[in-house]
Amino acid sequence: MKSFSPLYFIKQNKARCAVLIFMIFLSFAAYLAGLYVMNVVTSFEEFGEELYESSAFIGLKARDEVSLQGYEDAAEDVRNEENVQLMELGWGNYFNVESVMSFTVGYQSLTFLNKEDVKLFCEVNDIACDVTKLGRRSAIMSERMANNLGIKLGDVLTPEEFEGISEEFTLDVITDQTTYASYFLEEGGEVGNYLVVNTGKSKQEYEAYLDLLEVQYPVTIHDYEVDMRDVDRTFSFLPTIYISVLVLVAIIMAVTVNAVFVGVYQSRTFEFAVYRAIGMGKRKITGKIVGELLWMEGIALIGGGVLFFLGLYLLNNLVLYPAGKYLDYFNNVAFMGLAICNVIILVPLILTRCRQMHRADICEY
Repeated sequence: MKSFSPLYFIKQNKARCAVLIFMIFLSFAAYLAGLYVMNVVTSFEEFGEELYESSAFIGLKARDEVSLQGYEDAAEDVRNEENVQLMELGWGNYFNVESVMSFTVGYQSLTFLNKEDVKLFCEVNDIACDVTKLGRRSAIMSERMANNLGIKLGDVLTPEEFEGISEEFTLDVITDQTTYASYFLEEGGEVGNYLVVNTGKSKQEYEAYLDLLEVQYPVTIHDYEVDMRDVDRTFSFLPTIYISVLVLVAIIMAVTVNAVFVGVYQSRTFEFAVYRAIGMGKRKITGKIVGELLWMEGIALIGGGVLFFLGLYLLNNLVLYPAGKYLDYFNNVAFMGLAICNVIILVPLILTRCRQMHRADICEY
């Protein structure tokens, strides 16, 4: 290996470079923070994608006689349409779950009025659910939600214990879903809402039909896009706060890392003075410094990334999943935070070290 190669310095100074690589690796804390901050948003997105994959709610635009009649007219239109099914739902029940950030979040659920609707909804959405186990007042939920709430099959759920439910239910089925999903069966309950389920239309045909319903009748169709816009509005402050705090922390990290690198490169002033004395230009010297720093950055991101995701895997499987919580392995905002953090650290580091070594003069020795 040539002595001028960027890897030569790393190979000859393994211990010192390991410390520097570790400091760069600490930027993964920014990624972890992003996963924590965006966890609630991503869990709503996953929940919404699953709930609205083939269904949508019909909601009133205004509660007066005209709109009430339009509401019923829209329902009748769905009953007469091919390849869609109108389901009558009971009044909403829901559960509050504890997020990974330790505050409670409520997730919408569906209250069915008969087993046939439960069976059809689960079949359309590929949800494993044995309807033969359902009683007159049954709760159905995903394993993640059951773990989060600390309940198991056969447990009786009461309004006194769970404020979001109106009646006493028994947990009779746990589904194979990976989201915070819950459903209720309340046979003989009062109709409170309508659900339009796609039983045979293409996605484009189904969406076009929903759009047509909104045009023809005084109703609002609540589908994935509508609810996700509400979620984005509700949690729009999270990415802004995250990036703002991240920039401040990254600046502090940049100052700290730069201070450590000052000492390392200060001791190499004579080395770079010799390079300049034998005729090497600033461009080559810059290339060597940039190469060294990029190699250390790459080792920190690749090697550190392996350790980070291994640790995250163990955290999820040993701690969070059993408690009904989780952290995603990837999130766009978290990735952007990691990139911003590394840019803020690396760019000033390259500029200051190049400037420092360009001034090295053999005559001073």
